[in-house]
Amino acid sequence: MIRVQRRLWLEKKGESAMQENNFKKKGLCVSLCAALVCGLGIGGVYYKMNKAPQSDGTKLFSDSSTGTKSADTNDKKETSSDKKDNAADKNTENKTVAAGSGAVKKIKKKNIKSAREKLNDAKAEIKSDKNNNDVYVKKTAAKTDDKKKSTDTKQHDGNIKKNRNTDKNKTVSTMSNDNSLKFDAEKGMIWPVGSGEKDIILKFSNSNTVYFKTLAQYKVNPAVVIAAKADEKVKAAAAGIVKSIKTSDETGTTVTVDIGNGYEAIYGQLKNLNVKNGQKIAKGDIVGHIAKPTKYYTEEGTNLYFEVKENGKSVDPLLLLK
Repeated sequence: MIRVQRRLWLEKKGESAMQENNFKKKGLCVSLCAALVCGLGIGGVYYKMNKAPQSDGTKLFSDSSTGTKSADTNDKKETSSDKKDNAADKNTENKTVAAGSGAVKKIKKKNIKSAREKLNDAKAEIKSDKNNNDVYVKKTAAKTDDKKKSTDTKQHDGNIKKNRNTDKNKTVSTMSNDNSLKFDAEKGMIWPVGSGEKDIILKFSNSNTVYFKTLAQYKVNPAVVIAAKADEKVKAAAAGIVKSIKTSDETGTTVTVDIGNGYEAIYGQLKNLNVKNGQKIAKGDIVGHIAKPTKYYTEEGTNLYFEVKENGKSVDPLLLLK
């Protein structure tokens, strides 16, 4: 009984072992088939990837020797292409430079030609001007000779006149230094026009300002402005010698008389003079006549500008007028 059971158990165990071996064999076959399929798939992919070129011109999978040779070949191709491109660029550049040089040469030749033409024109113009200048110089020389002769004649006449004036000035100087000219401040002067202080329009003011109606401003006044009628006679306030006769924008025709002892009497706004330079005059003599007022005194009306100086400094005439 025991043997039968043991035998049955062994048979079952044997069947189980056989079944297990069968399963292992089947699994091994399946595995081998799967590996074969995978190998074939991978091989196909590998072949396609190496056979077909990629977008960048290289194979995805390659051995080191093939890759190196391919890279070297590409580098050589690129180097050769670069050399061709550089040669083409250099050739183009040379052609451009040559063309530019030719254009520059043409421009230079054109400019030189133009410059030569201008130079020739300038030479012709200079020659013409020179001829004209020669004629002008001859004419000018002739005129200069005539002018020189005329100038010599005028100079001769001028020298004669100058000598006369010198003699005249000497006479005036002698008369000015005449000891007979002794102004007496105590006796004073007579009024050259008008009848007294009531006729004064503008008083003397050497420190304070007075209002000038025409000028519409205040300023100092080194003289007295005495109202007078047009054409009224102006008398010499004191005896003396006429020192100068001048014309001023402010005081019109002005006569300065040296009255001695460092004093001078100045008469302005005159016309129709009765005196001349160097003339000796007496107190009360007519010096001239009242003229129309200058533009500085239009509002003040016709007047006599009367100034007195002592040693070159203006003093108040009212202190001397009697």
